[in-house]
Amino acid sequence: MTHDAGTDFDALVRHLRNKNLAVLPTSYGLRMRLAERIQAGAAGIYWSAIRAAGWEAVVSEQVVEGPLVLQHLRATDRQVLDFGGYESVLPLQLASLGHEVTVLDQRRYPLTHPNLTVRAADLYDPGLRFDEPFDSIISVSTIEHLGLGRYGDVTREDGDRAGVDRLWSFLRPGGRLLASVPAGKPAAQRGYRVYNEARLYDVFPRITEIRWFRKEHRSGAWLPSNAGAVAELVYGEPHGQLPVEAVAFVICEKS
Repeated sequence: MTHDAGTDFDALVRHLRNKNLAVLPTSYGLRMRLAERIQAGAAGIYWSAIRAAGWEAVVSEQVVEGPLVLQHLRATDRQVLDFGGYESVLPLQLASLGHEVTVLDQRRYPLTHPNLTVRAADLYDPGLRFDEPFDSIISVSTIEHLGLGRYGDVTREDGDRAGVDRLWSFLRPGGRLLASVPAGKPAAQRGYRVYNEARLYDVFPRITEIRWFRKEHRSGAWLPSNAGAVAELVYGEPHGQLPVEAVAFVICEKS
């Protein structure tokens, strides 16, 4: 989705606020009131500068990834591992829907829920174990970073493949791995990799389905696509563009 010529800039800015979660003060003293005034003034200057410079609305791949997980997660997938969910509200969404969710990330997930367990650990740690295998493992926009050191993790050329193998070992027979990664002509951008169909089959085991989505340009609408349409896609900013212009959603099932 993108904006049309008649879009009101102020209305668009209001939509950028994350409505899933709000961090609010428990009391309003003088310091808090002063901080809010400073913040409001700085925000006004910032958005006025963008308005004057010219602007566009860019919708990230998360608008596709979250709904795909919700669509493909089975009702029988009670025990779910979310790998790399530190910056996501998806673990809370799944926990709120009744799934027993474990978040695995090097950084400790900062939120709590009765159905949520947090594990702050390195995926490559040979001592990492779980009491029971998982019905489903999800990983949204994470596997492409493995082994590149962007988040303080170890650097290794086969980091994505090794990470997927490790996740696979935590999955029960009949369980599924649901993962999303940037799609396009294979490349190593600044801190992440880009995948075509051949690279996906090299990294992920027992793929049963791949769903492709892309935008026609950076500020375009996300639409269903196919492997051929993204195979030679090179991003407009090839040295680390975010958000990406295409995404592959991979479904793998363990026999």
